[in-house]
Amino acid sequence: GDGLTIAYHGLNLGRVSLCAAAAGTMRSMLADMLPWAHYRCTYGQPIERRELVRRRIAMLAGYITACDALTDWCANLIDRGFRGEMECIVAKIFGSEAQKSAAIELYMKTHGGRAFLHGHFFGDNVHEFLAPCIYEGEGEMLGMAFFKSLVKHHGKRYFEPIGRALVDAGLQQPNLLNPRHAWLLRRSLADYAAWWVGQRWMGSGSIPAQGWPAGLRRYAQDAAEILTSQCFDISAAMRTHQLKLADRQCSMIHLGSRVQSAVVLLVTAAYAANRPADSVLQSAAEVLCGQLWRELTGSQPTNADFRRMTELGARIAEEGWSELEGIPPQPILMRYDDR
Repeated sequence: GDGLTIAYHGLNLGRVSLCAAAAGTMRSMLADMLPWAHYRCTYGQPIERRELVRRRIAMLAGYITACDALTDWCANLIDRGFRGEMECIVAKIFGSEAQKSAAIELYMKTHGGRAFLHGHFFGDNVHEFLAPCIYEGEGEMLGMAFFKSLVKHHGKRYFEPIGRALVDAGLQQPNLLNPRHAWLLRRSLADYAAWWVGQRWMGSGSIPAQGWPAGLRRYAQDAAEILTSQCFDISAAMRTHQLKLADRQCSMIHLGSRVQSAVVLLVTAAYAANRPADSVLQSAAEVLCGQLWRELTGSQPTNADFRRMTELGARIAEEGWSELEGIPPQPILMRYDDR
């Protein structure tokens, strides 16, 4: 019957809903950080003028933008009749991890000890900020499910025929330097070789990004190139481990997470590029895309990267952001004038 399909559809909706909820929760965090950063002073200046706090504001805006982008993407696919199973897994994992990072690394550290006072938004809700990492499937377990779904077609199309040929020929340890072995596997190996050469020849192609801001266009193209290169890395892992790949959980999580990060990068860049009226949103997307790109490539942030983050943080601190309209900040606890 269709019971399993219906159950998975419900899980998909729950996962994208979790990402949407993370975007809303992080909006509340950012709306609460801004008045606090204006109020809290160190060495005679409000901390909103400090680069560290401005970077945190910018990163939080980037997380919000990426979660909005993933929610919009997944919802669109589901509304058009697609299952969106893998897409919703990407949204769930990123949304829950972004909320966790935002809560601990950005929100809590900016508020300091007051974050643990009774009545503070962080202290009263910290469990709710962290629990989504295990709701709807724990992140790394979901990552392995994502990877298995990702390689399923490739395995059936190219690796199963090789396996069947080996069984039919009674070969347990094939040696392609042996002419007999190579002859017995010629058809299935030819199909795989044709795929490999075809992918190398086609490359990543070009992203249809006319009219996009230069930075977002560059990040989108970079993401496409990473996704193309990952197909060779994943196929190489399948060749190396074969049926034992299912037991190589660390490899599966690593390879799958790189694909997920590249997908988030591409989706965020496309989402922001199609919203030219909100320059703050586009800057936030560039900040987030830059962070993902550095994580994927192992490159170091440049002075231009730091300047982009701190300028965005300063702009949001001074002018606000339309994405935060209607969200009331929490009252500041233990004010100086209450002493």
